Amino acid sequence: MNGSSTTTVKKWAILAASVGLVYVLVRHRYSLIGQVRRRIFLPGASNPIPFKQIEVLTTSQDAATQKIIKELKSQCQSLQVLGFDCEWITVGGSRRPVALLQLSSHRGLCALFRLCCMKQIPKDLRELLEDDAIVKVGVAPQADAMKLSHDYGVGVASTLDLRFLAVMAGHKAEGLGRLSHTHLNFALDKNWRLACSNWEAKQLEEVQLNYAANDALAAVAIFQKLCRDLEPRAFWDIRPLTSKDWLPKIQPFLDVDFTKGFSIGLSSSNASGCTVSSSSPMTAKSKPKKILVPDRQYCRKLGTQSKAFYDNCLLQAPDGELLCTIDRRKASWYLNQNLGTHIPGETFTVRLNFEPAGRAVGEVGRYYQTPKENQCVVCGRRDAYIRKNVVPREYRRHFPIVMKTHTSHDVLLLCPTCHQLSNVSDLRVRTKLATKCDAPFKHGDGMVKYHEDPILRSVKSAGKALTYQSEKIPPARKAEMHQILLDYYKDCNEITDELLKEAANIDYRVENDDYCQHGEKVVQMYRDKFGGLIELERIWREHFLLTMQPKFLPYLWNVNHNADRLEVRASEGRVDNADLLVAGLEAKANIGSKLNPNP
Repeated sequence: MNGSSTTTVKKWAILAASVGLVYVLVRHRYSLIGQVRRRIFLPGASNPIPFKQIEVLTTSQDAATQKIIKELKSQCQSLQVLGFDCEWITVGGSRRPVALLQLSSHRGLCALFRLCCMKQIPKDLRELLEDDAIVKVGVAPQADAMKLSHDYGVGVASTLDLRFLAVMAGHKAEGLGRLSHTHLNFALDKNWRLACSNWEAKQLEEVQLNYAANDALAAVAIFQKLCRDLEPRAFWDIRPLTSKDWLPKIQPFLDVDFTKGFSIGLSSSNASGCTVSSSSPMTAKSKPKKILVPDRQYCRKLGTQSKAFYDNCLLQAPDGELLCTIDRRKASWYLNQNLGTHIPGETFTVRLNFEPAGRAVGEVGRYYQTPKENQCVVCGRRDAYIRKNVVPREYRRHFPIVMKTHTSHDVLLLCPTCHQLSNVSDLRVRTKLATKCDAPFKHGDGMVKYHEDPILRSVKSAGKALTYQSEKIPPARKAEMHQILLDYYKDCNEITDELLKEAANIDYRVENDDYCQHGEKVVQMYRDKFGGLIELERIWREHFLLTMQPKFLPYLWNVNHNADRLEVRASEGRVDNADLLVAGLEAKANIGSKLNPNP
């Protein structure tokens, strides 16, 4: 090999090595930058926040306090997220007001507000906490927000439990300490003695300040890491995170309690979601509790379906025009009932022997003609899926018949993980509907159909005891029971067998006049006051699109599908005006009345 060839080979080798080095540096930029920063700024430490700046604030009107709050707001302009946590003490088994509030930015500034010294929330701090454009992240932040509201009358807007983000990114839902260790390789000090230390002390120790600051700082760092996991980028893409990247995904989980969210999600899906019991790490502020999180290895055992849901058989009119695609079972039913004839071909096809009520018209008709894919409409997963009712059945069941039939448009396939997340996100809409329609869905007076009358209950208890256990009851207690019965049955002067029998069988439940079924009340309010049931359907469909951002929706799936379908029926005279009015299609009903003055 001559010298020229050798030089060329060396040049190519150097070029290849350079390209490889650039790839490694860019691909692992976050890890390498973090390592360099830790080496330079905190030698020997494993800290994901090397630029940590802790500011302790003790007065509400001090210029330094105003300056730090202003700086926090300024740093939120590039990333609208704050780490959020609170500390307090317990005396004699009773919780004292929140003593310390921690807020941290993604740039390492952590402000420790000693509320026990301030006695009130500064005006600028109150505005920051109530700003719904800035997300406050942590583990169980809703609990801390409720304590602040109770103790100081301040609302904390847009709280996000990091466990929601972990689940969405395909990780385990863990406590803050485990999340920090797993995703930041940083061990938070969770010693219970430190967590239970005196946060109202005249002077906080250095170890207390670091403990409090690290929790809030780690929360922001975990948020950033999970957001990158949620939407992986190409190795050369070094753009910073923006709210457009993550806000639409977390919107449904803002201000939602993680454990309650998953519990309600499971109950609404008939336990078809996936559940795994997991214990939160024990802290000074909470006892271990069971939480429900989705996990793929368990999901496939619980209510999932792996065989094809859509058979995409063809149903034809007598003249051969395609009406819709149907499943094999329904196609076979038409044949068994002698209502159709099997047409040989590559796709299983049934041609009806009678003229159907309607034909495929417009985009509505083409939607039903189009074959559907057996995959999760959100992520495309094909090995396991669960049916998702976009408009929940608790509402749909109270719709008129014409809007309850042909609802396959709102039954979509989701993989177990997406199905569970979708159910949890539904909680936010249910809460808004409950408030707007005065239709509570949580445990409360409005959800209890019967109240227990304590007097009637004691009468029943006394009657049963004296009837079946009279010999074993001490005389003094028996006299008390006799008096309970005589006080209730005022017209009786003595205890008889008939009276005991009546008392033992008395019903101590009293019907609750305030009882309302959430779904029925919401449907009634939208039917009568809020624009019709088409509007209620639209709310749920737009919510599904916004929160889940499905990438594989069936062709021609449409937010206004039912409105279009009813308009087609109205043009063919196949729907009552009363149903059109209930749906909210008043204009179509008026047109129908003019065309058919004497129906």
